[in-house]
Amino acid sequence: MIYLTKKIEFEAAHRISNYPGTCSEIHGHTYYLEVTVSGKVDWNTDMVLDFKILKSIIQTGVIDHFDHALILKRNSENEKIFSSYPGKIAWMESEPTAEQMLLWIVSSISPLLPDEISLAKLKLHETSGSCASWKDNKR
Repeated sequence: MIYLTKKIEFEAAHRISNYPGTCSEIHGHTYYLEVTVSGKVDWNTDMVLDFKILKSIIQTGVIDHFDHALILKRNSENEKIFSSYPGKIAWMESEPTAEQMLLWIVSSISPLLPDEISLAKLKLHETSGSCASWKDNKR
């Protein structure tokens, strides 16, 4: 099995509405996302997957949704506070922690991958010193 990793970054703001500290305030990050997929080499192309295709999948599945957005949990408090917000809001069913964003990304990217390619690992850097990782435990 061969593993390919594509790194991409995006800018977003969020707030953790049920958090008792300063993260309950709107704040932003430059997120760095590493997406690792696995598969067998296609001997017709000598590749597992063209990096351009993987980049396009990440663009459609993640960047188009989160980049330059305010990421919020969909709850009555946030819907009331941000009802007249004119900018881009990316609503989530959970708090937009790095951990929950990873789970959202898994469910968003996996269906977009070609049948013979599997999502193997994700790493989301929220800051230069803090990141969360997800790994497919079936591998």
